[in-house]
Amino acid sequence: MVGFVLVLVVVVGVLGFREATSPSIGPGESYLRVSSVPKCWTGAGWSDNPPYFVGEKYYWWIRVTVCADANVSGVVVCDGLGGEFVVEGVSFVPIEKPGPYNYTFEYETYELGGVVSVTDGATVWRGYLNETGVAFGDFVFYWSDETLVASFEWYAGSMEETEVKELYVTISTDTNPGGQQEFTSPGTYFLNSGVTAEALIESTGKPTTAESDGIEIEVLEKAE
Repeated sequence: MVGFVLVLVVVVGVLGFREATSPSIGPGESYLRVSSVPKCWTGAGWSDNPPYFVGEKYYWWIRVTVCADANVSGVVVCDGLGGEFVVEGVSFVPIEKPGPYNYTFEYETYELGGVVSVTDGATVWRGYLNETGVAFGDFVFYWSDETLVASFEWYAGSMEETEVKELYVTISTDTNPGGQQEFTSPGTYFLNSGVTAEALIESTGKPTTAESDGIEIEVLEKAE
């Protein structure tokens, strides 16, 4: 790349990754809590905040957690990714490096309307890189805009009070339309838009929701 090298630094106040959760529960507030926490694969091992350089490919998994503080049903968890990233796989347990996943994504042509395939090793589901996307298991993943912003819905079902469910979505840096590996310019980016969850409280039949902030990252220019 010409001119400069970029270093990616994750911002949490001053240092480290941020875990965002909904506020403490009070009267009339949510009976769900959600959070998202990333880790990055650099080739040598997982690390909370390694240096990143322009032109190299990196992987993160984002751990999505939903907690129930009452018996709830119809739990749906949603999130969206930044346009600089591509979905590699989905797992229910943390992994040591990229793949194998419970569900692995493959792309024939990574452009709007292209074919996407998801497999669990036994079954293959196919769809398109568009707003319809691909449905598999308890998930729907779909894409929008020319930058292929990926979003998903996880139908987590019923949860008992104090129950916790976790999901690990593995993403990697994408290339821009000119074929350059992201990121190509300094600035502030988000790995995800922020997790949201909704459900029905079984004892009352009333809806309850929760949300968390997106994971903010900052790309800095490094002097050569």
